[in-house]
Amino acid sequence: MTRAFWVDANKPAHGLARWLGCAPYIILYYRGEHIYENTLAVRCFFLKLSEAQQEYEQEQHIDPASLTEEERRRKIQSVLDYMKSSHKESKDDGEALNPLVPEDDLEVVLAEEKSIPRKQYMADLVGDDFKHWKGIVVFDAGTNSGKTYFILKVLLPWAYEHNKRILVLCNRDALSNQIKNDVCRLGRIETTYWDYDDELGIEVERPTFGNKYEHTICVETYQWLETFCRKNPDGAKIFLRTFEYVVSDEFHYMVTDASFNDHVDVSYEVIKDLSATRTCIFMSATARILFENWERLGRIPAGQHYRLPVDYSFVSSIKFFYYEDQEIDIIRRVKDGEKILVFVDTLDKLQRLRDRLKAEDDVDVACLCSKYRPEAKDFDKLNDVIRDGVLLHQVTLTTSVLYNGVDIKDRALKYIVSELWNPLVNAQILGRKRPLDATDTCAVYFMGYGEKRLKDLFQKVKTYQLEPAGEYRRKFKNPEAWREYLHLDTTQAILNPPNTRYKCRTVVLDPLEGCYRLRKRAYLQAMLEVVILHRMLRYGYQNALLNEIDDSLLEKVEPLEPPILVDYLESHLNEKRYYKDWQKVFFEVGHIRNKKDGHRTKSLPKFTTVSEYIAKYGYELHVKKENSGVLRDKTVWWVTKMRK
Repeated sequence: MTRAFWVDANKPAHGLARWLGCAPYIILYYRGEHIYENTLAVRCFFLKLSEAQQEYEQEQHIDPASLTEEERRRKIQSVLDYMKSSHKESKDDGEALNPLVPEDDLEVVLAEEKSIPRKQYMADLVGDDFKHWKGIVVFDAGTNSGKTYFILKVLLPWAYEHNKRILVLCNRDALSNQIKNDVCRLGRIETTYWDYDDELGIEVERPTFGNKYEHTICVETYQWLETFCRKNPDGAKIFLRTFEYVVSDEFHYMVTDASFNDHVDVSYEVIKDLSATRTCIFMSATARILFENWERLGRIPAGQHYRLPVDYSFVSSIKFFYYEDQEIDIIRRVKDGEKILVFVDTLDKLQRLRDRLKAEDDVDVACLCSKYRPEAKDFDKLNDVIRDGVLLHQVTLTTSVLYNGVDIKDRALKYIVSELWNPLVNAQILGRKRPLDATDTCAVYFMGYGEKRLKDLFQKVKTYQLEPAGEYRRKFKNPEAWREYLHLDTTQAILNPPNTRYKCRTVVLDPLEGCYRLRKRAYLQAMLEVVILHRMLRYGYQNALLNEIDDSLLEKVEPLEPPILVDYLESHLNEKRYYKDWQKVFFEVGHIRNKKDGHRTKSLPKFTTVSEYIAKYGYELHVKKENSGVLRDKTVWWVTKMRK
């Protein structure tokens, strides 16, 4: 069957693809009174939507006779209108991004980079299996293992040739933009169209560039999908049925973001339902707990769970620190030409660390948090922090906003510091470093958590997350029991506390429904956190943390370097000096400040302040009034080692 479409010849022909099907179409171009014909054979998004609409009607037991053709077209058009409007509203971060997929094949790249040994990639592991996939497929592999390469260089061309569509979902705008850029580059084609030239008075053939994959692949974020499903649930279901493949990249999003994203359950349930009729590919380096649970439950078809070990050979050493002073000292050790990336736990710590560094030293430091936070105006923008995979400052302080979706290909990045305790998050943090060759290494520093702090975290997760979820599951179906639970002062202190940092995320008030509901992904995240914290309490923080990330890291643990001040004290033990001279040493070498000093106030440290600081490293400060010699009648200080 042949159909005709009227099109303005001023517009490039490739833009028509969304309206065309797999069969030949006659395209009639018009310019004034002139009509021209062209035949194309392209994929048909409009027909895909029509087929998906019919499938949806059958599932919902809607009698086709009850809908007129005009009503059906309006439903489909509403889907198209929503997609168009949502893309207009979406904001691009504006950063220039390096491609995730190289220009040439991996074999060519590796042949040029002889310092990198040949290793196995996801394409090697999968082979031709993808041609027969059904249901759930799992890519359990780390960064630089070729997961995205396989999707864009193997699956995408094959889907294009076989008229199948792919939906790729990401957890961050930056990652989505990277993949979109790769799709445009890989699918770039040059075509021509006829246009009327006013000066020549004839039709001329003009070049135009298109993307042959434009209607084979769609790249969006989970957050976009969640908004679509909430605002237009029927339209979202119809739209999703136009895809044969759904790729869930960085799938750990379902648990790591559940603590602050109220709508994670929406995308999880939608993708779960799709896996019954579509091929759903789940990719992550840190969702092994989820994947292993699916394996136990028999949800992954035989032969469709692909696993590659994570390569941490670029990590030169692992060291643990416990105090902010030690963290500051780590930053101060960074040499000219080197860079350090520091992940902090809270916005307060981000600001405090920045202000302290700027107050004490002339440091090239940048700060980054989520652009959606109201505090973002006080910090730097992403494009001012990293560009083309290279950090723009010697010291970069960031919240977890930078822990995934951004690849850092910067040989100068020699230190990574993390204050975060969760191994899933820390594995993602390590994955930001993309080594350029075997000599591109990095030292890693983790904040240590003692038993008291771990118990405190454990108790907070139980009190604020698990206990309300348990009460909900037991009492919500009994209105009287649930009402009685809500009226308790302790319950309100948990569900609506003044300190939002410790707020219940598993049971939340639905503003639309006006009642509380259980957020299943947040509940799962809390259960996983309790399991991990229990292991840390039982086996020790360092062992449990590194075992959860990768046990190969245990062999790389080294003791923390002592502060620069300690080396100085070792060389000047028992040396009596006028106390103001020692104050200058402690201030300039040790950067010791009085607790009451503001960030811009710089006063020499007092005796008590210095004593408390050096005691942590096994030293004592002494004071007396000298009664002889050149220091007679002057107050002197000297340092000794503490007795064991």
